Amino acid sequence: MALKMKMFDTLGMVTLVTPPSMMNPEKISFTLINLKEKEKNHFAIQLNKCFPEDNVVVYIMEGQDNGWLKQAMTKSKYVIVDKASVPIWIEEHVKSEKIHYVSETQTVEQIFENIQKETN
Repeated sequence: MALKMKMFDTLGMVTLVTPPSMMNPEKISFTLINLKEKEKNHFAIQLNKCFPEDNVVVYIMEGQDNGWLKQAMTKSKYVIVDKASVPIWIEEHVKSEKIHYVSETQTVEQIFENIQKETN
C-alpha cells in the first residue's frame, strides 16, 4: 500500500560560529571580520536572496583571535572584511580571490553580485 506524503519546500539553514567554537562547513561558507552592524544586516539580506536553499556556515570574528581566525578563513569559501580594520597578516594567509573588502566604494550588495557571477 502506497502512502501519500506531502513534500514541503524547505529553506536552507544558517549556522553562526564564533570563537572558540569551530565546525566544518558544507558547500557555502563565509568568514566575516570586524563588520559593522549595518553591514551584517545587509549581509543577512543578501544571503537570503542569493542562497535561500543552501546550508551556510558563517564564522563571525570581532576583535582579535588569530588562531581561530586563521582556521575559520581556511575553512571558508569567502572572506568578507571591513577594509578599514583589516589585519595586515590576513592577505598572507588567504588566497586573494577569497577576500572581499567592504569599503566606501564596495558594498555588501556589490560583493554578493561578484560572488553570484563567480558561481554562475
